[in-house]
Amino acid sequence: MAIQDASIARDYYQGSHRRRTASRWRVRRDVLAKLVLTVAFYAALWRATGMWYGLPANFDDGASVDPLPMKLMLYSLIPLSGLYFLLEQRQFIRTLSRISPLIGVVAISCLTSIVFSIDRGASLKGLAAVIVLAVPPLLYRARYGNVEAFRILGRFAIAAAFINVLYTAAFPQFAIMRGSYAGMVKGAFYHKNTLGQFCSVSFVCLLSTQKLGRLRYSTLVRWAAMLCLLALIVATKSSTAVVLTMFGSVMLYAIRIIHVYPNRLFRSFVVALLFLLVGFAASFIYLGVASAVAEAFGKDLTFSGRTNIWEQLFPLIWDRPITGYGFAMFRQPDVMEEYVKVTFDARSTHNTYLELALNIGIPGVGAWVVFLVTRLFRKMTIVESDQEQSGARRKEIVIIILIMLGSMTEAGMMLAPFILWPHTVIALSELRPRLLANRRPREA
Repeated sequence: MAIQDASIARDYYQGSHRRRTASRWRVRRDVLAKLVLTVAFYAALWRATGMWYGLPANFDDGASVDPLPMKLMLYSLIPLSGLYFLLEQRQFIRTLSRISPLIGVVAISCLTSIVFSIDRGASLKGLAAVIVLAVPPLLYRARYGNVEAFRILGRFAIAAAFINVLYTAAFPQFAIMRGSYAGMVKGAFYHKNTLGQFCSVSFVCLLSTQKLGRLRYSTLVRWAAMLCLLALIVATKSSTAVVLTMFGSVMLYAIRIIHVYPNRLFRSFVVALLFLLVGFAASFIYLGVASAVAEAFGKDLTFSGRTNIWEQLFPLIWDRPITGYGFAMFRQPDVMEEYVKVTFDARSTHNTYLELALNIGIPGVGAWVVFLVTRLFRKMTIVESDQEQSGARRKEIVIIILIMLGSMTEAGMMLAPFILWPHTVIALSELRPRLLANRRPREA
């Protein structure tokens, strides 16, 4: 009897020991997975901005936009994503398997455009960069939720704001542009427009619609960073950045009013009505305000000659309406020089929708726009009981709207490995975080 009791005790001890060991391994795996994803997320944000020391102050110098450290940072995202796949294979596959079918249509259009591309090598590299930069933000958003994702975006925005102000003060020979953009601040970015885009969206990310509680040190730091972002926006003299900041701030509080109504059916009706009545008016108001801001900065009503570029590029769409000229082709300066003849150096289309139509064809850009609008409508009608999640969702909505508006006058704001691509991926994602409390018993 004693031998039998000892055998039972030994089996119980071994089973309990195995369970404790497995539990400790899961905890360590979760900690390591979060560390890997966080590092990859920050690296993706940094790589998207392209901030680096010594980028030329004269935009006409033709220096590389992608210095070696930035290339190495992009390549480092591949092993980091692979390591996360080894740690959490099920979560990785779950995230990728729940991507919208419309994204599948866009992917097919991108691959088809590469087949018929005028430079397949450049198109492949461009698509690979977009995918590699999208994976870490998408995985982080799916694993930890929009609240945690916006905390990372906020911390990065605060750091970038202070870094660019200090960089401008310490190295004005690099931070202040010369040539045709003389006197306009670009900070550690390659161009003043990219700094303006980043600062405008980052300012919205740092805004809070919650009631002000006890004043904390972190709140003071956030306010100081927001002042730095506003100063940088003005210093860039970018009319698009000024307008996006104004619209973003107003929309963040306006959407909060819509979210006051808890009934989803009523909210859907309100959102549909706003889409119909305000949609057209907003475009005219946006163009009108942008024109006024442009005049205040001493620019003309044609957005610094953008319309001259568009008039030459629009007919090219109908030469290859289905396949386009190849993914990322009209982000190449030499391609722009070949097809656009203007008195100044036009290195981009200055319109993301036009750029996408030229790159991947009309079906691809059509599917992408439908995806944006449907995802935006869905996010505006979802009812959230948690205040933090509701606030983060409002910021996602504003980011989508700002990127759609900014794409009217700027190139490379969507489906491009630049500036706001990680923000776009997070804002468009709808995956719920996998919480430890929601795991099945055998995984607990």
